[in-house]
Amino acid sequence: MLLDSLNKKKTTRDLGKNIFSIMLIIFIGFILVIRYNSINVNTEQVALFGIYYCFATIVFIISKLLFKNVINPLSIYTVFLFLLSFSFIVLSIEQSPYSIKTFLIINFSVFFYILFSIIDFPTTPVKLPQFDNELKRIFIYAIILVAFLTFISECSMFGYIPILNISTLDIYNDTNSKLIPFLHYFITLLGFMPAWLYIYLKQELITKKEFKYLLLLTIFILLNYLSKQVYLMMMMSFFMTYSYYNKVNFKLIFKWIIVFVLVLGGAIFLRFNSNTEIPFAEYFRAVAGIENEDVSATEALVVEYSSKRFTVLNEVVETKDKTEFYGFGTYTLRPILSLLFIEKIGLVHRPPELDSEKKVATFMADPYIDFGLIGVVILNSFYGYIARRYYKQYRQNKIEAVIKFAIIIFCIVMGMFVNFYNTMFIWMGLLFNKFLLGGIKTYKE
Repeated sequence: MLLDSLNKKKTTRDLGKNIFSIMLIIFIGFILVIRYNSINVNTEQVALFGIYYCFATIVFIISKLLFKNVINPLSIYTVFLFLLSFSFIVLSIEQSPYSIKTFLIINFSVFFYILFSIIDFPTTPVKLPQFDNELKRIFIYAIILVAFLTFISECSMFGYIPILNISTLDIYNDTNSKLIPFLHYFITLLGFMPAWLYIYLKQELITKKEFKYLLLLTIFILLNYLSKQVYLMMMMSFFMTYSYYNKVNFKLIFKWIIVFVLVLGGAIFLRFNSNTEIPFAEYFRAVAGIENEDVSATEALVVEYSSKRFTVLNEVVETKDKTEFYGFGTYTLRPILSLLFIEKIGLVHRPPELDSEKKVATFMADPYIDFGLIGVVILNSFYGYIARRYYKQYRQNKIEAVIKFAIIIFCIVMGMFVNFYNTMFIWMGLLFNKFLLGGIKTYKE
């Protein structure tokens, strides 16, 4: 009786939280619609914003009802959907309305990802050669050793250790031009290493002393390369792994994230105001190409780093149609082409005006450039399928799926910028994750 009573209270409490979060999202949307009408945004744009905002809200509600978990294949995708809805509000002179073809690509991408992330397909594990525990130890040491030797070799090419010259040189641009082909990927693999090491520690494959020294070496090497993407992947994969083994107070983490964002934002604001007489909001409006003085600094930032990406997508789509170019897999299978040096010897060619990575045209561009609308349907269906597959394995407490699902979260979060699904960083991460963690039994199983 007592247990039933506690379960009912928990269910009621969870229901109350869900209703509150949904009502808050609806209220924010309502306020934004009123705001954009008041600053004379085109009525059609406000209507499109409202429609897609409501759609994103519905998807969020479905994610809560279907998966009953905060982090799931749909909930992480709703962040992208809310940003998509905002992109219909044209605030910058650098934005443009979407063509019918771009509109189709966006909607097909969204529909087929959602559809295949909802369908619960039966899954058969992918079997690769599995190492015994001693070989796993040797393998993880080998990865770190190759990364360290690559780091030493690259430092000799740089002529310095980057972290020791971080305040005097343009480290990022200078080092990026001198990286060793392919071998440098072992350094990017270190983005997964803290999570792998923590799993090995918990499974007693390495000692605490080994964990500390290897972790310090990993972090030291990564600090010499200013790769925000690798740092983000490192934080995501380690957090997912830590929360797998330990009870995490998500409320406390959320509060600390808010405090961190506020402190960081305040520091940036104060530093900016101390160095220039231009108001903070005015500066970012200028950067984003916004002439309307009623637009806030926050909105200008969203326009610059989100909404304008969809405009670039639209430009890439129009260029692809005008040139009648088809990549036939040269974008989707980029890691294989890189591994075989096919690009280096000039057997394949990607026009500079269709370089979706440099142009930062969102993850929606590559499938269309490669295969047209059929590619949009097939590849986004695949993205939804693997998101659901890895999530299902994650919920079944399969330890290798912890990293795999973290990778999916990363790809979706970065989808606003470029397509990380077709990068060597992600492909190698998945492959080495299978070798290192395949067959490991945890106490949760």
